[in-house]
Amino acid sequence: MHVSTARLAAFLCVGFAASSLALAAPASANSGTTTLATHNGQVGVNQVLTATYVSSDAGVYCDDEGGVVSFDFKVQNGPNLGTVSGTCTPVSDGSETPVATWTGTMNWTPTKPGAQLLTTQATQQLLGGAPVVGQATKSVLIAPAVAPKPTTPSKVRNLKVTGVSTNTVSLNWDAPSDTGASAIAGYVVKWAGPTSGQVSVQANTTNANIGTLTANSSYTFSVLATNLQGWGDPVSVTQNTASTPPPSPTPPPIQQQTLVGPAWEGGGPKVKSGKWKTFNDTANLDTNAGQEARLKAQNKSASIKSVKFRYKGDFVEVRAVLKPGKKKGSFTLHESAPAVPGFTAMAVERKIKVVK
Repeated sequence: MHVSTARLAAFLCVGFAASSLALAAPASANSGTTTLATHNGQVGVNQVLTATYVSSDAGVYCDDEGGVVSFDFKVQNGPNLGTVSGTCTPVSDGSETPVATWTGTMNWTPTKPGAQLLTTQATQQLLGGAPVVGQATKSVLIAPAVAPKPTTPSKVRNLKVTGVSTNTVSLNWDAPSDTGASAIAGYVVKWAGPTSGQVSVQANTTNANIGTLTANSSYTFSVLATNLQGWGDPVSVTQNTASTPPPSPTPPPIQQQTLVGPAWEGGGPKVKSGKWKTFNDTANLDTNAGQEARLKAQNKSASIKSVKFRYKGDFVEVRAVLKPGKKKGSFTLHESAPAVPGFTAMAVERKIKVVK
């Protein structure tokens, strides 16, 4: 601790005869100067208030018993901005005697325009006495807030490819974080590669499908946002289109399926009711696709009770039965084979007479 000249003299005068020593109170903080510095400002713009207390007593030091000087800041007819502890720095007064100086700062963001009166109060709790105070004021003029200058939008965000084919690329993105003080009016998507072009996208849409591209090719896609002030900066992504798949093999030609064995040709044969009849011209009744022809009786006259077929060796037998009291009838013999790979379906019909 530093001891002032006055205190040292008092101590020497008392000498060692005194049984105890009563120290005098430190020099008053009022024996100094308090100032407040700042500047004119603008609503919404932060500025720094700087309060300073300079002791005019050469016997006051930064580490004296008086302790820290604190500064309270306030806006007249406005809020109390708060209290801060000052930082002390020895400063020469020109006579080679250190003089203590305390400084405190406070941030202030004005909220209304016009003339504002700022005050600061410096307080130090001296040892053995009441706190002493210094005060300073500062008048400033606060200008109204300035509306932000409209600008173009910032870049779109998170541009990515969501689908790829031989001639199409699908894109998706997020709207800009900063619209530039006016609403997004839309987007444009540009592409460059073997072919190039651009397409406009509505403001409420953040995706696009770009078609008519060249297969197995590299393209660069760029997306820009726009507002009333113009276009923002582009964001780009590069993507290859898919390769064209090899052509499918040409299938063999379809052949007409026909009977290999003799068909039932000529005038229709007669079948006696209830008797099995063998047709010699139905030997090897197979198709050129290697499958056996199927037989079916169709268009039976009302006098026909039933018709049945059976294979006997390489030949076909048929048995038709007339209804009681009927003397004749007829039906259509339908030969068919379904389609198989490489062959069409086959169908042949022939009318058969039935007699008593």
